[in-house]
Amino acid sequence: MEMRFEYIDNVLVAHLQMFLDRNGAENFKYALSERIKPGEKIILDLEKLVNIDNYGLDALLAVEQKALENDSVIKLARVSADMQIVLDITKVYRVFEIYTTIEEALQSCQEESR
Repeated sequence: MEMRFEYIDNVLVAHLQMFLDRNGAENFKYALSERIKPGEKIILDLEKLVNIDNYGLDALLAVEQKALENDSVIKLARVSADMQIVLDITKVYRVFEIYTTIEEALQSCQEESR
């Protein structure tokens, strides 16, 4: 699991690459959990994520739980059609706000800050 992090308008954007599966789930969970600061807004860019399994889904949910404990927010952006099917089937979509673009997710974060 590879990730690239950047801050855009004080929002942490994590760009996930390729696979969020058994091999990368723990690294993902650790890397993101270590970056979550109290009250932080985070966008997970899933545009390049091509595969997710139950370990990856568990890692997503664990990171969301950590965010909630820190009064932080995680939003998903640029979810591919294939990934959306997985989120729909597993009902994980109920846990996250999902946006078509990073810009829409950023706008939502800015509106919440007002």
